[in-house]
Amino acid sequence: CGRTCLGMYNKTDGQVLYRGKDVHALKGSELFAYKREAQMVFQDPYASLDPRMTVSDIIAEGMDVHHLYQNKAERAEKIYGLLEKVGLAEKKDEYPCRLSGGQQQRVAIARALMRDPKVMLFDEPTSALDPQLTGEVLAIMQQLAAEHRTMVVVTHEMSFARGAANRILYVNGGLIAEEGTPEEIFGAPKTAELRAFLGSGFED
Repeated sequence: CGRTCLGMYNKTDGQVLYRGKDVHALKGSELFAYKREAQMVFQDPYASLDPRMTVSDIIAEGMDVHHLYQNKAERAEKIYGLLEKVGLAEKKDEYPCRLSGGQQQRVAIARALMRDPKVMLFDEPTSALDPQLTGEVLAIMQQLAAEHRTMVVVTHEMSFARGAANRILYVNGGLIAEEGTPEEIFGAPKTAELRAFLGSGFED
């Protein structure tokens, strides 16, 4: 879902609209602007982080690509602020291999936040993590939700979805089987598949 929204995967049907325009039809400066405004956090954090770079360098690399924060003092302040936001200021000089999976994912979130995106796309950001590390990442995402950041999240973490989402789409067999507010999805699921997925004792 996230890769399709970002234009990395071709869609098979329908449209992915952003500001009224189909993402898959954007070209040139419009496409570049969209990819600055929409940032993705991938499922496997280690695969998306350059193991040869320190945490600070990983974030700084994105600044170089987009010509952001060229002033040295401003750059250092921004990097520290982002790492402090995700609880990793003390890890700024570490390499990804020396971080836990949860810490790696939080670095990936900090890197995405560097461009102050309008939309954040999360592709199963906790699926590779154990319960404790999952809690660390979800706490940061909950904080982002409280800041009213727009997020599109593919997840099986139902408690997070219930507390953070404005709208939930339940996908079954590659199709949207049900959609609604958290109250509608969790309080009155319409399909047997969703009731079984939630496992909350719903009966026909």
